[in-house]
Amino acid sequence: MSANEASSTAHVEPELPVYGRERPAPGGYRLDLAAIAMCPLKDNGQPSTFADIYRKLMNAKILKVPEWVRGGATFDTDAGEVTVSAESGQFWVLTALRDLMDLHKEGINPHRATWFYYGHDWSRDADELYLFFVVQDGKIVRESFSCMHSAPRVLTKNKVDDEPIWHSWPYEYEAWNLYWYRKFYTETLTGQLMVLRPDEPILYNYARAVHDVTRDVMLITLVKVYRLLWVAVPLMVAIAFPILRPYMGVVAALCAADLLWKCWATRKIGR
Repeated sequence: MSANEASSTAHVEPELPVYGRERPAPGGYRLDLAAIAMCPLKDNGQPSTFADIYRKLMNAKILKVPEWVRGGATFDTDAGEVTVSAESGQFWVLTALRDLMDLHKEGINPHRATWFYYGHDWSRDADELYLFFVVQDGKIVRESFSCMHSAPRVLTKNKVDDEPIWHSWPYEYEAWNLYWYRKFYTETLTGQLMVLRPDEPILYNYARAVHDVTRDVMLITLVKVYRLLWVAVPLMVAIAFPILRPYMGVVAALCAADLLWKCWATRKIGR
C-alpha cells in the first residue's frame, strides 16, 4: 500500500449504526452511546469528542437548548455558552446531543430513563420517524421522544435473561411493559389520541375498544317491528268495522309514514 493510500484510509470514519427503515420492536429501551462516544466534534472551536462534550453538558445546568441544529449548536449553561460544531456528515450526532440535553434541561436523566416504542410516522420526502415515550422514577416524564430513521441508534432494547435465576423475573418484566403501555394509552394525552385516531394505528399491549353493533341492530329491528304493528292494527280495525275504515286508513297512513322515516333515519346502523 502506498503512502497516499494509507493516508486516505486512515481518515475513513466508521459508519454509524442508524435506526434504518425497520420499525423498532415494542418494549423498553435504554440509552447506549457507545456507537457515537468517540465521534469527533468541536467544543467552542477546539477538537473534542461526543463523549467529552456530553459529559461536560451533563455536569452543567442547561438554561437553553437550540431549537434547530445546522452546522453547529449553542447551549446556554450556568457556566456560559457551549458551541458544538461538526462536519456536515455528523449532523445527526449533533441532533442526538441536542435531544438528550433537552431531556437533561427538564430534569430527566437519560441514563436512568427507559424508552418505550409506541409509534411510527413518515413524510412525503420518504423520511421515517419512530416515537417513544420516556419513563423515569415511576412516572412518564416525556410523552413523545422522536428518532429519525437516519439518526444514530442510541437506544438499545432491554433484554430478558434467557436463564433467569428466579422463575418469576421474565413474567414481571412483561407485566411492567403491560403496565406502562396501558398507563400511556389511558393517562396521557398523546396515548389517548393514539387510541382515538381514525386510521387506527397499532396499539401495543392494549386492546382498542370495539363497538358492538349487534346490540344496536337488534334494538332498531325491534323498533321497526313495533312501528309495523301500529300500521297493522288500524288496518285490522278497518276490516272489522267498515264504518271506521276512512279514519283507520288515515291512522294507518300516518303510522306507515313514521315507519318509513324511521327506516331512512337508521339506514346506516350496523354498516
